[in-house]
Amino acid sequence: MRSVQMAALLWLGTLVPATAETLAIFPPKFLDTSHEVRDQSVDHQRRLDLLAETLNDELTPSVVIGRPQIAATCTPETTDCLLSLAHEAQAERSLFVVVQKTSTLIIQIFVTLVHSGTGQLIASPSLNFRGDTDESWHRAARFLARELQDL
Repeated sequence: MRSVQMAALLWLGTLVPATAETLAIFPPKFLDTSHEVRDQSVDHQRRLDLLAETLNDELTPSVVIGRPQIAATCTPETTDCLLSLAHEAQAERSLFVVVQKTSTLIIQIFVTLVHSGTGQLIASPSLNFRGDTDESWHRAARFLARELQDL
């Protein structure tokens, strides 16, 4: 009877999902090559914050590494220093995002997902989306989060 119980416990153990690895989310960087005349820096910062918040909400467990923490610890801002921050925050993986605005109609998001301890590249997806509005950025962030969940 003991061997049947042991076999049942082992089988049940295979049904328990593995503990999800914690993800360090770094502030998205922004590159505007659209050459639009109007200063949109306030809108851009709000949308970058929206992107980061959405990724943090959708990708759990996660920890946000904020700009003040980076500025206080990583001057100059090197890869080794950033990964060290993630490692100290108990994050096994680190997410770096760069958004490039080519025009109001074309925006690209470049993602780098790495192992925090080794710096080894896990994935490097990219995404194009249309429209420079809060809603289009939010939709793009939700889509990106879904794509990253299984990585």
